[in-house]
Amino acid sequence: MHNRSRAVKELNLPHQAPVRFAKYIISKDETSALVRAEFESLPTLSMLVEAAAQSSAAFSDGEGKMGFLVTLKNVKLIKKAESLEYDIRVTYQHALDALTYFSFEASHSKKLIASGVFVIALQ
Repeated sequence: MHNRSRAVKELNLPHQAPVRFAKYIISKDETSALVRAEFESLPTLSMLVEAAAQSSAAFSDGEGKMGFLVTLKNVKLIKKAESLEYDIRVTYQHALDALTYFSFEASHSKKLIASGVFVIALQ
């Protein structure tokens, strides 16, 4: 059973507007985080992927390491974006050395908009 935290927490990211999309953690447990992403214009698939990569910072251990998006797999735009706010579900898959694999789903009003897998390299 997961120990779920419902507290809303702002993400600590080096990104600045207009490319800082992931805003705060809605919920998080050991393997999954739900993050609110906000955009200044209707997001493209690449903006949703970047928001997912930023959302992986919810799993940061606070050591100040920088993460870099290095690989994408099975990324799909399921429905055209029609909103400026999305919930991004990021799920930890596994890690290999400095590489961490995550899956993501971007949704609005419980409708799936985009999904895929990405890899973050920690430096």
